[in-house]
Amino acid sequence: MRRLARLILRGVLPGDVRETIVADLDAEFDRRRGSTGWYVRQVAGSIAPALVMRTRRLARAAADAAQDARFGVRLLVRQKTFTIASVLTLALGIGANTCIFSLVDRVLLRPLPYAESSRLLRIWSANPRGIPRGAIAPADFFDWREQSRSFESLAAYTDTDVTLTSAGEPVQLPAAQATANLTATLGVSPMIGRWFAPAETVGEGQPVVVLGERLWRSRFGGVPMIEGRTIVIDGIPRGVVGVMPDAFAFPSRDARLWLPLPDKWRSQTRSARFLAAVGRLAPGVTLDAAAAELRPIARRLESAFPDTNRGYGVTVASLTDAVVGDVRRPLLVLLAASLAMLLIACANVSGLMLARGAARTRELAIRAAVGASASRLLRQQFVEAMLIAVLGGAAAVLAAAWGIGVLRASLTVDVPFLDRVSMDGRVLAGAAAITVICAIVSGLFPAWRASRQPGSEALGGGSRTTRGHVRVRQAIVVTQIAVATALACGALLLARSLERLTSVPAGFAADRTLLADVSLPARRYKPDTRAAFFDRALDRLRAMPDMQAAGAGGPLPLSGQEGLLRFGVTQDRRTDPERAYVRWATPGYFAAMGIAQRAGRAFSAADRADSVPVAVIDEELARRLFGQEDPVGRRIQLSMNRAVWREVVGVVGAVHQTSLDRPAEPHAYLPETQLASTALTIVARSGGDPASVAAVLRRAVADIDPELALSNVRTLADLAAGSTRPQRQNTLLLGVFATAAVLLTLIGVYGVIAQIVAQSARELGVRLALGASGRSIVALTVRRALVMALIGVAAGSLVAAVAAPALRSMLYGIGPRDPLTFGLVIAILLASAAVAAYVPARRILRLDVLATLRVE
Repeated sequence: MRRLARLILRGVLPGDVRETIVADLDAEFDRRRGSTGWYVRQVAGSIAPALVMRTRRLARAAADAAQDARFGVRLLVRQKTFTIASVLTLALGIGANTCIFSLVDRVLLRPLPYAESSRLLRIWSANPRGIPRGAIAPADFFDWREQSRSFESLAAYTDTDVTLTSAGEPVQLPAAQATANLTATLGVSPMIGRWFAPAETVGEGQPVVVLGERLWRSRFGGVPMIEGRTIVIDGIPRGVVGVMPDAFAFPSRDARLWLPLPDKWRSQTRSARFLAAVGRLAPGVTLDAAAAELRPIARRLESAFPDTNRGYGVTVASLTDAVVGDVRRPLLVLLAASLAMLLIACANVSGLMLARGAARTRELAIRAAVGASASRLLRQQFVEAMLIAVLGGAAAVLAAAWGIGVLRASLTVDVPFLDRVSMDGRVLAGAAAITVICAIVSGLFPAWRASRQPGSEALGGGSRTTRGHVRVRQAIVVTQIAVATALACGALLLARSLERLTSVPAGFAADRTLLADVSLPARRYKPDTRAAFFDRALDRLRAMPDMQAAGAGGPLPLSGQEGLLRFGVTQDRRTDPERAYVRWATPGYFAAMGIAQRAGRAFSAADRADSVPVAVIDEELARRLFGQEDPVGRRIQLSMNRAVWREVVGVVGAVHQTSLDRPAEPHAYLPETQLASTALTIVARSGGDPASVAAVLRRAVADIDPELALSNVRTLADLAAGSTRPQRQNTLLLGVFATAAVLLTLIGVYGVIAQIVAQSARELGVRLALGASGRSIVALTVRRALVMALIGVAAGSLVAAVAAPALRSMLYGIGPRDPLTFGLVIAILLASAAVAAYVPARRILRLDVLATLRVE
């Protein structure tokens, strides 16, 4: 009991008082020989006054805080300009950070929405051309799965497009084909029904399908009895066995349904690589151990199948890195930019509060003279800063909610989980924390400065204090300029990089050209009937007025689709096999795409299935295979059909297949009539608006086959612009932050010069009275601003030079420390600072010397 009492006393009483009371009670306790009840009563009697005293202090502190808050509210209401400027500045900084934090939190900080996602890995086939993350041949995948022991399960999948002809008009949808163990590997379950059974992937696979929730609701009304219903996909009746929740979004958020991946694909040639794989590690197995086990398997396959697997290896990474790896650095750069803008916003508010504190020195001195302590003055000033921060935080939450909606609607790059970004509890907690930090950063120092104001100087109207405030504000503005310089350098680097990237010739002409994808069901369209469909559709287009050229081909340039196949060379000479992209084309395709004909001819109607096998190659492949020799008339061989040698009938210009920032890759084009494809893109180049062609094309396809649908109707210009969309969006977002930071900084420069002019009226009046010209004094004032700007841009340039390498992977054709970019930023900021300083400095020219000196 005595020990408990001591613990209670320790938490309530000060140390010296507690020890005195405990010593007295112990002595009395020993004298009375252990009267526990008495001891407890004495302890309670000792604690009660202390509790009452503490309660009174807390009540008095709460009353003082409430009084300070009421006074602060009245003051902020009276000073509307200051309040609105401060609240809007903080709302801009906090809102931008809350918006970006919500995106970073959802994409980078939270685990993937799969069970034990840390055990999930993504596996690729490493390409001998230096592409570490390439597609996998089905036969390789099945060998990996059977021979590895590091994985609890290993699943494969591939993207595809299908045509749905049930419950409405035919529509082409993005889909995926997957193995039966995909959901078990990821640790997810359907919301209705089940996933594929292993027996449904044997051989050709069973005609079943799993729908996505969005498709189930939009196309089938969300009826709960969808399981067991038969729908028609690509002309094949398939039974619906389940519905996956919208949160599944695998392999991408665009997937609308899933089909079984048939195991018969393992009998295909190993040169056909189109699968992706995901695995769940066995308990206790690490990523490095799994990779170490897969590499010997890949080497054994290379030895067993040298023609197709020579140089191929395995790349393994965590699924988290695979999903967010491409957007991690841009998001972190944006987060850093938003934090920099928040710092500038806090500095601006701090400068406003310093100026406000300088104007209130007399009021604070009077309050100190009548008994207010420095701590009370500090608390009052800080409460006012907290009120401003809370108002700014509330406005920021509303702005962030709007900004998140704008981000979700405008970010067209495939940012994972973008549709799940929202203002949830974590984001609101982050906004609250940022608000408190802003109150401390922007309000604590000005409050301390105001509370430390000597009363005699304030009441006497001395100018030393105002000069001190000006110097502090000058230091703040120098910091703002430094941060703005670093941000502007990053934004301008991205802008110049984008300019150079978009100036790279893509190899085709993108003006006035319409694109539309068509996928023919393989079971209804045999290889010898596919070309006839495209011929009929293209004939309808070519009959249109103003139609310059029409053709079909694919996959298109800048589509990002892989498909590297091994090539042999001419019969009369053997060299090492070369790799190239194999593409399909009909007559008119090259003219419609605007791909230049360098030599020979394009495909024509004479290139039929029963005629001589032919091919058109691009100038890059011609250079690699034949050097300076004329390739027309020579023969090449595809690894996918080694029994056929194809005559090269033409050479066309090189195009970029994956992106503009990579060199143009070699291509070989085959006529659709001789090696038919089920999926091609119709290309129509017209003399007028390409949108008018879409209606004609839709009618033509519907007339030929009512069960077919066009998909992905867009212009070739949209396709070309899409290849640089990530760079455009990174440049735009960072540019917005940099512009806002520069504007806030210039406002700070304006405020400092305005304060100098207002608080140096006597000095300026004396100078004018002694004969100085107004223009010379204006020039002196502007020079002061330029000195601040020079110090700021020097510090900011140094910061930018140190941090610039972080942007290296986001740049093209320009170094991260490009001198011209840094020079442009410095010149722009110096000129802007001079203008921002000149505007308030002009007031000097309107000074009344006699009135100024009389007042002073």
